[in-house]
Amino acid sequence: MIALAGCSSSGDDSTSASPSASPTPANHVVTDLSGAQVTVPTTINKIAEQFPAHTVTDVMLGVGDKLVAIPQNVSTIPFMQTVQPGIAKVPQLFRNGGMVNMEQLLQRKPDVVSLISGGDTATPFKNAGVPAVSMFFTKLDDITKSMTVAGATYGGPAVAKAKAYNAYYEKVSAALSSKLSGATAKPKVLFIEAYTGGSDITVQGGASLIDQWIEKAGGTDAAKDIKGNRVKVTMEQVLQWNPDYLIVATPGGDQGLAANTGTSVVDALSKLSGWNDLNAVKNNKLYIHPRGLYPWGQYTPEQAVNLQWVAKVLNPPLFSDVDLRSVTSSFYQTYFGHRPTADELTQILQTAAPDGIATPANAVK
Repeated sequence: MIALAGCSSSGDDSTSASPSASPTPANHVVTDLSGAQVTVPTTINKIAEQFPAHTVTDVMLGVGDKLVAIPQNVSTIPFMQTVQPGIAKVPQLFRNGGMVNMEQLLQRKPDVVSLISGGDTATPFKNAGVPAVSMFFTKLDDITKSMTVAGATYGGPAVAKAKAYNAYYEKVSAALSSKLSGATAKPKVLFIEAYTGGSDITVQGGASLIDQWIEKAGGTDAAKDIKGNRVKVTMEQVLQWNPDYLIVATPGGDQGLAANTGTSVVDALSKLSGWNDLNAVKNNKLYIHPRGLYPWGQYTPEQAVNLQWVAKVLNPPLFSDVDLRSVTSSFYQTYFGHRPTADELTQILQTAAPDGIATPANAVK
């Protein structure tokens, strides 16, 4: 990569010399979430996004129109298409797990690749001469660090946008901690991330992001003793956990899933033997998780509204002042420049219910 610096000339002034402005450096160094120092162009015009959920951050920071490669099925999500209309035309070069045909990617001439994780993941891109930056965070509250790195990588208005979001996230986090300090119980919650048929139900193990937001929002993760991420378990295991609350993810983007309704997953699960014997099902504590530009439970800036949704589901009296429809609408207008219509809010929250909480009885079909 060759950088050309502009030259400046001074005027003909015999009495004083005008100081010349320092040229903008062609490159700068970013320390990513893995701790690696990566030299990236100061001006980013083309971005390849390997990290599916991070596409939402790209859109929020105002660089969505610079995406030249994205993961599969991210662009199938209706609200993503609404907020970033050009997303459907961006080549879906990254397959599930981040695999990519490097020849196809290099034809897109990206200035930087946003990695699905750090370490060896960056090696193929380094070998190809393309800067690769890890913005992946394993700790929920490190989402602000991820935003800061993204802002520094993309530059320009993205820096201020990242800073504004971080201030909001910290405000939400502090409010949750304050209100939940008075909670007397932590109900057992199971988050079902995916179900595509058969006997396998996908959950996430302890120390996962899901585990952390359940705990932060006032619950206890039923799957906390399971090791690993995206673990397939049987209905027998779910019956052993017998959670107080069940939250089912609305498909779209994550794990390469095309967009569908949350109801479609619940309907499939309800056919499994033993499903109706679960306490959460019998006690009407089964909820369908929202999906905005991406499923809310994942590695996106939508965690700021997800935390408020989960906290209100688990502790309604403590969060009676949180109007989820209003909070959601304001969030997207403030940080994405788009105020959702009533129909779009229903699509995001998976329900038209005034409280913004989807159940099998009131969810969109």
